[in-house]
Formats: sequence, C-alpha cells, structure tokens
Amino acid sequence: MKIKFAWNHNSSAALMALFVVAIVNLVVGFSVLEPSGGQDSWNHYLYARWAPHHPELLLDQWGKPFFTFFAMPFAWFGISGVLFFNHLCILAAAWLVYLTARRVGLKNPWLTIFLFAWQPIVLANAHSALTEPSNAMVLALICYLFASNRWTAATVLASFLPMVRSEGFVLLAGVMLFLALRNRWKYMPLTVIGVLIYGLMGAIVSGEWNWLIIHNPYVQQELGRGFDAGHGNFWYYLNHQKEITGLIVTVFCLVSVVMILGYIGKRLQKKMPASNSQMALWLWCPLFGFFFVAHSILWWKGAMGSHGLLRVFVVVSPVAALLAMLALDKIMRIEIKALNRVLKSAIVVGMFFLSFPGAGMPYPWNAKLGHQGEFLERTAGKTVSDAMHWIAISTYKDNVLAHQIPAINVAENYDPWLAGEQLHPLGKNGEWMEAKKVSDWPKAARTLSLWSLDTKDSGANDWFPSGTVVLWDNFHGRRDGQIRRDQLMALKNYKIVFEAGQDDADTCNDVVVLLKK
Repeated sequence: MKIKFAWNHNSSAALMALFVVAIVNLVVGFSVLEPSGGQDSWNHYLYARWAPHHPELLLDQWGKPFFTFFAMPFAWFGISGVLFFNHLCILAAAWLVYLTARRVGLKNPWLTIFLFAWQPIVLANAHSALTEPSNAMVLALICYLFASNRWTAATVLASFLPMVRSEGFVLLAGVMLFLALRNRWKYMPLTVIGVLIYGLMGAIVSGEWNWLIIHNPYVQQELGRGFDAGHGNFWYYLNHQKEITGLIVTVFCLVSVVMILGYIGKRLQKKMPASNSQMALWLWCPLFGFFFVAHSILWWKGAMGSHGLLRVFVVVSPVAALLAMLALDKIMRIEIKALNRVLKSAIVVGMFFLSFPGAGMPYPWNAKLGHQGEFLERTAGKTVSDAMHWIAISTYKDNVLAHQIPAINVAENYDPWLAGEQLHPLGKNGEWMEAKKVSDWPKAARTLSLWSLDTKDSGANDWFPSGTVVLWDNFHGRRDGQIRRDQLMALKNYKIVFEAGQDDADTCNDVVVLLKK
C-alpha cells in the first residue's frame, strides 16, 4: 500500500504542529501518575506481554487481535514500550487526518492535527495501553484511502475493523452505507474479507463454528455472564461533549452539520456539490453518527456491557476533527487575511487551553514530573498495596495467589495464562496428566483469576489447590471476579488471614485475604 505525498507550504506547518503535539504528549506522559484506562491498560499490556508464549491470545476478542499483534514487540520493553506504541498511533492518526483534509482540498489542513490531538478525550487517553488509539489510527487511514480514491485498499482495511475493536462492526456498517450511496457495489463483497478471515481462524482454533459470536465478551455480557455494568440517560454522551471532543470541535461539527444539510438541499436542486461536502455526508457523518447513536443506545439500555465510558470516542475522534475542519474551511475561504490569521491562532490556542480542563489534567507548567509512591499503591490503591506487602513477608509468599487485579500480575511478573499448563499438563502423546504440585510450578504461573473460584454451596466444588491465597477487593473482585462479600465469607474451606480498609466500601479500599485450608 503506497501513500503518495507531495511537500508544500502546508507540509512544514503540519510537521511543526505534529512536533508540538509530540512535545505536549511527552510532558503528559511524564506528569501523569499512571496510564489512563485503569486496570484495562494493565490487562491489555499483559495480553501483549504474554502473547508470544500463548499464541491463542492473538485471537482473544477482549484483548483485541490488532492491538495485541502490533503491541507485542513493544511489550518486550515493558509497559513503557506499549505506551510508546500508543503515542505513535496518536501521532500517526494526526498526520493521516492532515493528509485527508489536504487531499479533499480543505484550506489550512494542518489545523486538523490540533483539532484531533487536542480533543480532551484524545489527550486524556494518549498515554495508555488501551486499544482506542490504534483504532483511531486505522480509521484515519481508511478515511485517507477513501479520500485518495483507493477504494479496494480502503474497503479491505475496513473489513478488518472488527479485529481492531468490537465497535468495528458499527463502523463497517458506516463504510458499507458509503459504498452504497456512491454506487460502488462492486466493492461491497470486500467488506466481509476481514470478518471471514477472523471468524474462520477462530473457528479452526476453537473448533466452534460460531466462535465469533459466542466468544465475544460483550455478547457474553448480554447473556448475563457478567456483572451489571449499569445504564444511564440516552443523552449522556451528548451532555459530556466538553470532555469528549471539546467545545471548539463540537461547535464546528454542528456548523458542519448545518452545511451538510445545505449541501443536501443543493443536491436536490441538481446543483453541483463540492467534493469535500460529499465526503462529509457519505462517509464522515455515517461513521461518527452510527458510532455515537450505537453507544448512546447501549448505555441507555444497559446493553452489551456498556459502562458509559467516554474514552470510546477516541475511536472516532479523527472523523470529528475532519468534520470540524470542514466548517473552518468554509470560514477561512472568506478572503479576509486578518480574520484568517486571528482564526488560526485562536483555534490553536483555544484547543490547547480547553483540552487540559476537559481531560481533567493540569496544564504542563503545573504538572509534577515523575511518579509518586510505590507501584501498587499508585495503580491499585494503598489497601491493596498493604495486603500485597503483608503477603510478601508472610509464610504464604510462595503460594498460589488468586485475585482479579491486572496490576498485581504486572508487579509480580505473573503470567495469568500459565497456571492452566500446570493444572492440566499434557503428556508426550497429548494425553491429559495429573496436575503438577504447586511447588513445581514456575513463579510466573502461581496466579489464578477469582472468577474461576466456584462459590456455589459454600465452595463445596472448589478446585483451587490447597494453600491458595485469595486476595479479594470489593471492586474488581466483585465486578470482574463476580464474587460478592457474602459469598466470600460463606466459603467453608477458607479462613481470613488479613483484612484492610473499610468494610463494604464498594471500592478497592475493602480488601480481604483468605487462605485455603
């Protein structure tokens, strides 16, 4: 896939804009205490970290195959490597939205870099190990390829969107609508290539023909195999645009919508439309609109494990930037030089000063560089840190540890998928053998997930090895581990050896450590 590029006066401005964004992101990276995304960031890192040892993780639908595959080499350098990968994704997406704006003929396209990178939601999640930044990069590339009339490449790439994130099915629907509206029906069969390859690979590996559906974590959530992620108002995301796209991008996106409605009127009158208006109507609006409506409905209905997370809109932030740039282009084509100079400066300065409050971050000059405090205290809270410190100095320090906090696996260099090989080892001929003694387990394998603890009938069928230490907290242990405090206390084969925090705090501040007799 070749991306043609010709240098002009906008290129120098774009390169400078990209450099400024990189410097700001660098300062943000050194000033924030931990990667954004909470335990999800640490868990995605673990997928990339251990995928070379467990190739099946490359197909895991929660881990996201695209992210796991491309973040895998960066994970050799620890969490810093994966954070660097996501920063590269943000910079690549910023450059691609600039190229797209330039390709469709928008004036001063370098402004699109700031309109994208300094949206509050992008700034807040650039320093993370989440999958949204890489999805934003892929979507920006798809927009560029379509703007360059690279129909085959763009459509084939779009067909792999479900491998990038599960919302890829929604975005793919937007692409299919675009092809239909442009009468490009011959490309429509290409939209299923990625889904077929992905689904076929999963079916072969798992032996289940419907693997793509039944192993989707959000479908599982809808089937009641997870905790209640809550629900809220349909207008929830609309009411939080200050923290998502920000005031400036939101206003200019609304102006673009008005312009597009005007374009539709012109089209109905058989007048010749502008090419950038076509792109905005047929591609950019469906992509952003489908995504926005889908997430609004899911949160309203409390469906598919929707948590009301704002960060998901990083995915369509490139499209929001392009829509905002469309309105700016219209204004800047008014031949008033002084107005254009002031407007460009106002956009850059305004995006910068509004992005940090929207992202909930201090301005760079107020930020404290460097990490403060011990690792687990920063990532999981003091109570969890105290519990882990107690375990480390106890006689149980080498026992199997069952918990539901990914940061613990990072801190202890645990491989969350290695215990299965100790519990169900295979013989030379592929036959199942007896479980290995815990004393023979590698240190990295000595961890289990709380969700696999059978609490029915007070743990009568519990299979955890004797001596297993259970660290339960009233947030991850209850939500992801699916064990309530009363269920924990009813386990007959366990005794409490440590407690910390406030009972029933409904947070990580309520921690109980138990030992299996």
